[in-house]
Amino acid sequence: MIATYGYQDVLFVSGNMFLKALQTGAYALLLPPLAFLVMLVVTRPGRRLQLMRGARRLLGRGALALAIFFLPFLLLSLGDGHVDITNPDPRAALFFILVVPLLILWFVCFWCCTVYWAARTGLWTGEIHPLLAPVGTTALMLLINGLELFEGDTKGVPHGLWLTLNLCGTVTSLMLAALEYRHLRSVGYRFRSGPEPVTGGEPEPAVTGPAPLRAGDVAG
Repeated sequence: MIATYGYQDVLFVSGNMFLKALQTGAYALLLPPLAFLVMLVVTRPGRRLQLMRGARRLLGRGALALAIFFLPFLLLSLGDGHVDITNPDPRAALFFILVVPLLILWFVCFWCCTVYWAARTGLWTGEIHPLLAPVGTTALMLLINGLELFEGDTKGVPHGLWLTLNLCGTVTSLMLAALEYRHLRSVGYRFRSGPEPVTGGEPEPAVTGPAPLRAGDVAG
């Protein structure tokens, strides 16, 4: 905002950032199911059950987000038959004048923050596997920034400044993702070992099946 203050209005920059968050969220809708399928393939058979717990947590977050999103529409539909515009109750009028605008403002801010949070976390793909958070969000970032660079719409900002801001944003995002990925790897997270950290000396998961007979065993 500081760098583009002389070329764009502050409200325009804020709106543009929110639109980019919505765009990222729209692309991120495809990330959880695709990531879950990929993780089912690459994870060792003995660890795949752990992915289901993360998938249930992700679905719970999604259900809660949808409930919050549709809550105002539900309240409006329930209260529609109890509002008499021709003969309003003074207390109801006072409520609508003082309280409802504050509730609407709070909900709009909360909704915007939720959309931005969901977009920046790749719709909570880290719940499936912690390593998916830096990897998935980096892929989304490269897709969004690549499309923006390809379109080349500077929106009134000088091309050199616009290109510098976009490239610096890409580089810093890559650096943060690399540091987060390296940290998660250092504490024991591996793609093939499931979403729980493992130690270097942890044995491989046992293969299910009948145990082989040993010398001295008596066949019944």
